[in-house]
Amino acid sequence: MSAAATLGLKMQVSPDTWKGASAHNMKLSQAIIARCDQGMRISRRTDPLPLLRDACIRESNDRIHAYVRATRAVVVQLRQKLVATNEEIKALTRGKEALERSLEHTRKDLALSRQSVELRGLRPSREKEPDAADLCLLEEQAHLLSSKRSLEVQLSKAQQQLQVLSLTRARLAAVLQERSRVTDLLCHSMSSTVAVSHFSSSSSQIFDRQRKVGFLPQSLVPGNERLQRSKSAQGSYGVQRSKSHSAPAPLHLSVIREETEGHRGSLGPKEFEEKQTYLDPYETFSPESRDSVQLASEAILKSQEIRRELRAAVDNKKLLQVSAHNTVNEGLTRKLAETITITVNFVTDSVQLRNALKGMWPKFTKTET
Repeated sequence: MSAAATLGLKMQVSPDTWKGASAHNMKLSQAIIARCDQGMRISRRTDPLPLLRDACIRESNDRIHAYVRATRAVVVQLRQKLVATNEEIKALTRGKEALERSLEHTRKDLALSRQSVELRGLRPSREKEPDAADLCLLEEQAHLLSSKRSLEVQLSKAQQQLQVLSLTRARLAAVLQERSRVTDLLCHSMSSTVAVSHFSSSSSQIFDRQRKVGFLPQSLVPGNERLQRSKSAQGSYGVQRSKSHSAPAPLHLSVIREETEGHRGSLGPKEFEEKQTYLDPYETFSPESRDSVQLASEAILKSQEIRRELRAAVDNKKLLQVSAHNTVNEGLTRKLAETITITVNFVTDSVQLRNALKGMWPKFTKTET
């Protein structure tokens, strides 16, 4: 009986409610598993991740390419300013050397004038009364002293400006080296990316800010297409892509203020200055680059003004020195001519007196006898 029950009969050991609930849970679990499997199959069939990855890579390469191009433009501007500073240092050095030669000649002339005054003091005591020649020598000596002091002042200015230019050149070189590191880190795989013919919304922010301060021109792309201002707040690096990677558009950089001056009427002086001078430290044209370029420009302008002053001082010194020398030479020549005339007259009178005495001597002897 027990064997038959074991083999042919099914014994119920749990209530029907528990059995129905268990069966329902199993069916529900199977349905959830099937739904998850179907979702996994669909996700494998239409996975957006590869497309998103390619888009991120392309966007990153676009931003890197634009940032590197803008940095190259900044490097070109800094290098041009560095070359201009070097040329200005050379020109100012040549002007300083010419000024030193003129100052050396002035010192020699001053020493000669002092020796002439000393020689005039060696006259006999009865002839030491000052005359026109002494006055000319004293005036020449005073003029040479004044010229010497003015040339020394100009020489001091030139030396100080050379030191300023040297410091400016060192700062430009440091900023140029720092900006050049970006071009050294250029990704060579960007040429294999797909070229795009549009600008992303976050790409124009860097160029808009740089055009506000007047560093970048109005357009940097072929056809002079104007970059549109972006309303997006994403990212701080700009994107600039030409339509072909093989022949990118050339970048022309100059300090252009027309665009910022066009908005001057709608802004107050303080707001305009703040809007004009704002620069992001993470952009290509950093505040350090702007400050170094401005300081170099100011130093070059100051050096050019000093060089003009040096040339004018040297030319004026030559003219005044020639005039003083001519005046002294004319005075001494006139004094010498007067001395020679007096000597000739004195000799003539002495001869005539001697002849007269000789003519009167026989008469005098006859009267005595």
